[in-house]
Amino acid sequence: MRTRNKNIFYFIGGLLIALSSCTNFLDVVPDNTTEIQHLFETREKAFNALSTCYSYMPFDQNFHNDMVLAGDEWVPRLDAEVAGKKEQVRGCKIMEGWQNSNDPQLSTWDGNGGGRDLYEGIRQCNIFLKYVDIIPNITDEEKADWVAQVTFLKSYYHFSLIKNYGPIIIMDKNVEASDGIQAVRHERQPVDSCFNYVVSLIDQSLKAMPDFRNQSYQGQIDKTVALAVKAKVLVYAASPLFNGNSEFYSTFTNEQGEPYFNMNYNKEKWKKAADALDVAIAQAEGKGNRGIYIFDGKINAYDVKDWEQSGIMKSVYNAKYSILDSWNSEIVWGYSNIDDRFNGCIQTATNMRSTEELGKSGNCWQWLGASYRMTELFHTKNGVPIDEDITYSYDDRQKVITVPEDDNYHLGFIQPLEKTIKLHLNREPRFYAWLATDRSIWRTHDVKNDTKMRVSEAPGGKRIGDNKTDFYWSGIAVKKWVHPETMFGGWTERIIYPKPIIRMADLYLMRAEANNEYNGPQQKVYDDLNKVRARVNLPKVEEVYSNAKIVKNVGKHTTKSGLRSIIHQERLIELSFEGHRYYDILRWKRAAEFFNSPLLGWDIDKSSADDFYVLSAKQLREFETPRNYLFPIKLSELTMNPKLVQNPGWSH
Repeated sequence: MRTRNKNIFYFIGGLLIALSSCTNFLDVVPDNTTEIQHLFETREKAFNALSTCYSYMPFDQNFHNDMVLAGDEWVPRLDAEVAGKKEQVRGCKIMEGWQNSNDPQLSTWDGNGGGRDLYEGIRQCNIFLKYVDIIPNITDEEKADWVAQVTFLKSYYHFSLIKNYGPIIIMDKNVEASDGIQAVRHERQPVDSCFNYVVSLIDQSLKAMPDFRNQSYQGQIDKTVALAVKAKVLVYAASPLFNGNSEFYSTFTNEQGEPYFNMNYNKEKWKKAADALDVAIAQAEGKGNRGIYIFDGKINAYDVKDWEQSGIMKSVYNAKYSILDSWNSEIVWGYSNIDDRFNGCIQTATNMRSTEELGKSGNCWQWLGASYRMTELFHTKNGVPIDEDITYSYDDRQKVITVPEDDNYHLGFIQPLEKTIKLHLNREPRFYAWLATDRSIWRTHDVKNDTKMRVSEAPGGKRIGDNKTDFYWSGIAVKKWVHPETMFGGWTERIIYPKPIIRMADLYLMRAEANNEYNGPQQKVYDDLNKVRARVNLPKVEEVYSNAKIVKNVGKHTTKSGLRSIIHQERLIELSFEGHRYYDILRWKRAAEFFNSPLLGWDIDKSSADDFYVLSAKQLREFETPRNYLFPIKLSELTMNPKLVQNPGWSH
């Protein structure tokens, strides 16, 4: 665990530090070639150009303009000031049906609606690659490294576009001022060609990429990162959305009638992904020195007494700090350019107020919470879904009960002798690490807080006057992004840490998925699942699903479809609230299961437990298949480029 670091501007990542002060490179790029060359006339200027190539990373945790809120995990503040404005919590607005082709939201095609303009980012990369040879006072080794990083970023921006749009325009080089009109009228390419192009760029970047970065430059691309991203690209290429998707896209063709999506499922794509994951994991575990995180730091003083007695505290620490412990061994790639000074990131919006100054919001808005669906997602303490565990009272899960006084399993995480529901008890450690429910215990502001979510209660509940809009509108909060030592007050007291883009758990779960899809159930699939589960002391998959005293469907893990279900749920739990769920559900073609029902939450206007624990719809969800699987291209783009074909369902 990190040492407390107060009153300093806390960013980690040598190159990414520069992003907070560098000017926008493309804003000052003139048409005159001689003037462009001036931007590379010193090593320092060229470094700023390199920094700006990184600045288009689409994962920045500014939750109003980030896809992390897309899907069905989050319930935001719902008053008219937020609910009625498209520029607020745009990811949620997309899921409510606000997306359209006249004014696309979070568009990465052109930067419309709060999105990152990734084609502009690619243009920056192309300019850098064109002029890198004129940079003075730089060694050949450093130049090769910079070229490798920018080549990778160029590939990553193309991949990010594919995730939103499917077939895209491949922008291998920039259009010059002397080029004719046809040069700017590019056609979209088939998805297989797009994926192949991304992989080819990553392979090219690997030739000069160092195995790892030293501490001062963590966050920059190295071979461990590049191999991990390559493997993820291949997993997407093998997934049902992109692999033989004739169900959705048999009529989605270019002007010559050629389909943008391949029509025939190719099982070998999963083998290619599995092989790439073997290479990526071997690199990460070896030269990258990565692995599943296990907490070995200093225990918070308020937890020392309960450390050995609590049935879940050690596992909760393992899960909690796998996210919050800066640059720990599990983080393969992290994003450290987090703007948490004012509007900030998710930590600000999810953090609970301090009990010492309830009337001041400070960096604790407490108005970005979780949907009820997420409370049902996590396993029971036996490591299986709540509707799979025959020892769990599934039908009575919403029954109000009194928490036992001498209950060591929940010691430190549920308030004894308080009223809650059965659903909140006897769950796996990740439930208590990442969710805060009414009458739970939340470590924040460097103390243990008794969380209260009912009306006129604090902290967390709806209170008239000082925070009439700042409360958890679903009655459920998310602890995952909040560092326990983040203090109330000036922003300089916040604990800022790199947000994981790829973790080792992500890689292990993708490899389990790829191997199951290619070969079906086998021990190496179980082994990868068990690596992730062991961190929080859950039983091995092959053991618990063979136990007729625990599971309804004995042997579920022995069929490909059964194991697929297990893998999917493990992934949805482990990577919850990290921006993976939306894209995973899409690539699995499972959106209709999740994205067409309203998000539920508790009755936060009630004070008694019996009245509070009544579910109601908090926010609607609207998802049309296949239209919403892909983003629309803005209609004005189609007018400027007649060769562009709109994505299905977005003609107007």
